[in-house]
Amino acid sequence: MFASARTPFVLTCDLDCRFGSDGYAASMLDLAERHPRAAAITGQPTLVPGARLPFAEKLNVVANLMDVVPRRAGEELTPVGFAEGRCDVFRVEALRSVGLYDTSLRVSGEDQVLAARLRAHGYEIYQAKHLTYHLSVSAEQDSVGKLLRHQRLFGRTTPYIVLGVPGSLEGLVGRHAGANRTRRALLRAAQLASTGGYGLALLGVLAGWPVFLWGGVLALVAAVKAALLGPHARAVRFTAPELLAFVLLQPAFDVAFTVGVAEGFRHLFRRSSPIG
Repeated sequence: MFASARTPFVLTCDLDCRFGSDGYAASMLDLAERHPRAAAITGQPTLVPGARLPFAEKLNVVANLMDVVPRRAGEELTPVGFAEGRCDVFRVEALRSVGLYDTSLRVSGEDQVLAARLRAHGYEIYQAKHLTYHLSVSAEQDSVGKLLRHQRLFGRTTPYIVLGVPGSLEGLVGRHAGANRTRRALLRAAQLASTGGYGLALLGVLAGWPVFLWGGVLALVAAVKAALLGPHARAVRFTAPELLAFVLLQPAFDVAFTVGVAEGFRHLFRRSSPIG
């Protein structure tokens, strides 16, 4: 799409999203024209007001810390780690200057890689928090099984993004990343720690170690994850059974992500694509 574009800007809109206002597209183009360093501008995703969300959609929002908990708007544009291509405007000239998207990452991580390359060329990725769009779950993540497969996929691309792409960490943690993407990176680290804690607990039970030796580790990691996930869990309004199911699914999500990371390191050392 970007390679064949004949206009200076391209506005994307995924099938699982819709603009929050009639003037969304016009406002995005106005911002892009007034901010020449903006390679991409994303809006503020929100859940459809009053909608009764299925469990898989709630699970997707919370487990992946989707950016649906808005912070104070502040400035017109604020830096953000990467634009996910949902309801975003892109400067075609900027994308072409860095070779467009990394086609070896067709499902996960391609937006982080693109953002790192754009920042290296002097561009910025911004978020316009005053421009909202409605986010729903896609057909690729509308069941627990599909979400678990995506956790593994996220893990597989992580080593390549972090170690193989210069400048990628700026889009994952810190000022350029923004609050939500930083929290998401911390959650991924907590998932790895959780999986280590599960292994320690299993070893402790088999070896007869006192519970406090491994239980304390699990409790600490669980507390960190609860602090990170809490605002999103409140936003989707889990019912009591849904909340219980969400808690019980945490080990599966943690292990799926960790297995993916291990696979990603194997691909990285073999110098092969993490996808495929």
